[in-house]
Amino acid sequence: MTTKRADKPARRAVKVAGKMGGSTRVLEPPVEETPVAAPVRRRGAVVFGAVALVMAGLAGWFAIEARDATAALTHNTALTDVATTAEVSDQIGKALGTVFSYRYDDPAKSEQAAKAVLTGPALGQYDQLFAQVRGLAAEQKLVVTSTAVVSGVKVLDGDRASLLVFLDQTGVRGDGQRSTGAAQLSVSAERAEGKWRVTALAAA
Repeated sequence: MTTKRADKPARRAVKVAGKMGGSTRVLEPPVEETPVAAPVRRRGAVVFGAVALVMAGLAGWFAIEARDATAALTHNTALTDVATTAEVSDQIGKALGTVFSYRYDDPAKSEQAAKAVLTGPALGQYDQLFAQVRGLAAEQKLVVTSTAVVSGVKVLDGDRASLLVFLDQTGVRGDGQRSTGAAQLSVSAERAEGKWRVTALAAA
């Protein structure tokens, strides 16, 4: 009595192009891989995400005002007035990096930065929203650092400007857990007494 051997999967011959013409290689049948489960996010990411969500909410408060302010800009000299374009980009980028940074043990630094760079209704809305951050940051001993990596001027019209600012954000809890994120903001700004201030923000 003879035992039949299991049939092996047929090999396929395919032609692979090369410098000197075609050559033939034998390809083995593909091996199925076991799916790998996605890693579970650490709690630190959730905590930082909550803070980032509040920051995004801050931007949302100014959405309508930002659109109105941008629409009012009619003469764009962003490409021709190089000095002023660089000035507003540098000032607003650095200012927002400071405003959106926060230390649970030194909240006054962010508040002072906000008063220095935000003006009009923007400042009051900032204070209202960051009241929520203070409690969360103190509980988790949270430190958030924001850095402007790109600050581009879209429109420059005399003492008014519209910018697009990208922020890199890092959050560190008291237990050492670290999370990272990013924010993209559409910004309207005005210059008074030689200093640029943010009049409106919107999530871009």
